[in-house]
Amino acid sequence: MHLLSVLKVVGALMMVLGGAQLVPMAVSLLYGEGDWPVFLASALAVLAAGGFLFTISRNASEISVRDGFAVVTFSWIAAAIAGSLPYYFSGAVATFTDAMFESMSGFTTTGASVLTDFAVLSHGILLWRSMTQWFGGMGIIVLALVILPALGIGGMQLYRRESPGPDSDKITPRIRDTAKALWAIYLLLTVSEALALYILGMTPFEAVNHSLTTVATGGFSTRADSIGGFDSAAIEWTLIGFMLFGGMNFTLHYRLFAKPGQRWGYFGNLEWWWFVSAVAIASLSVIAYLFFKQGYALSEALTKGVFQVVSLATSSGFVSDDYVRWGAFPQILLVIMMLGGGCAGSTSGGIKWLRILLMFKNIRLQLLRLVHPHVVVQVKINHAVVTRDIQRNIYAFVSLFFITLGVLTLLISLDGHSMLTSIGAAVSALANIGPGLDAVGPTESYLPLSAYVKWLLISGMLLGRLELMTVFMLLLPFTWRP
Repeated sequence: MHLLSVLKVVGALMMVLGGAQLVPMAVSLLYGEGDWPVFLASALAVLAAGGFLFTISRNASEISVRDGFAVVTFSWIAAAIAGSLPYYFSGAVATFTDAMFESMSGFTTTGASVLTDFAVLSHGILLWRSMTQWFGGMGIIVLALVILPALGIGGMQLYRRESPGPDSDKITPRIRDTAKALWAIYLLLTVSEALALYILGMTPFEAVNHSLTTVATGGFSTRADSIGGFDSAAIEWTLIGFMLFGGMNFTLHYRLFAKPGQRWGYFGNLEWWWFVSAVAIASLSVIAYLFFKQGYALSEALTKGVFQVVSLATSSGFVSDDYVRWGAFPQILLVIMMLGGGCAGSTSGGIKWLRILLMFKNIRLQLLRLVHPHVVVQVKINHAVVTRDIQRNIYAFVSLFFITLGVLTLLISLDGHSMLTSIGAAVSALANIGPGLDAVGPTESYLPLSAYVKWLLISGMLLGRLELMTVFMLLLPFTWRP
């Protein structure tokens, strides 16, 4: 492990984040609010810390594969610390624990919040919350890959560690070009959504904030009652469309926008079909339940049902209705969709449907071998053979996911919480969802939880966003040996 190489990247990323904090400072000045010195102080502190780390490590060697694990993990921790300063310095939260919770929730695009009184929050704080999710959505590491090559820092190892899903798909021959292509699509979707929301009646500030957090599948809103506060079916359907974009593989988006000959790639992609089919089946089930069992009008059941399924399936976490009041069946179905998450290569959390698809294919193969023991069949996805190494990686990830989920649930329950609260909070953190169940449901805040539980959830959010393996690798002694 080359510590100086790690510090060089972390320092560069902190300087980027320090500069980014000048944007909400300018917004606070624009609205005549008095907390602009908070952002200035935070920006200077983060820039100084980042500059110091980069200076002492400027002669560091090239990043190795093992360094990549440490770079990604420590960069996200450093980002959360840097992002917590505006909350803590401004008094928006009472403790550093709460500031770290809100910041980690933002950068991991979880969307869980300890903030309750949105009326007293400045425009600068609200914008900074949204910006953390926007940066975290595509990944701070991928953002930095556009900048770091100019600093003499290689990037492919980082992309492999940061890219969501079991197997990164390198779109272009050079990683810097890949990062630029991803961010160009990301920016295009964000701007398009902001314009659409403004046309539908949101203020420019609200439109920008919600566009930043929708494509990122983050779920932070400028209102305490989330999207339900707008009471607009048109806004909800617009968000549904952009949440689905965020939950799909960005490689497919790239081919749609930049590869004319591959624009129909969506319809030939097996994972895309599984994801869309699962969302459609879950949506129809919830719509029918709300209409026949809960007495909702058909139009309301359609909008609320589809919105909530898409929001939780893509790990966005926006709320348009209190789904805890819907009954057990929709809640169980929504938890299943939370665990499934979005597509590999998306901004969503969860297990990812590519892994689920491969698990089902292997189950089918094992059942076939019970009848035909000597049959030779290869597991394929989109006509490509899935190697044994990738299959083993998937088994290990899914096993580790549920083991971690069980341990996290058990540790939360030690604080005296109910089974539903413990399970809901653990799933919410590890799958980067936001709202959970019972005491951490869609209309509740995480503020009443103890510091012990909040730090457990902070750890769970980090593990979930970095897909477990990246963080757990650092706990193994051989990772640190020369």
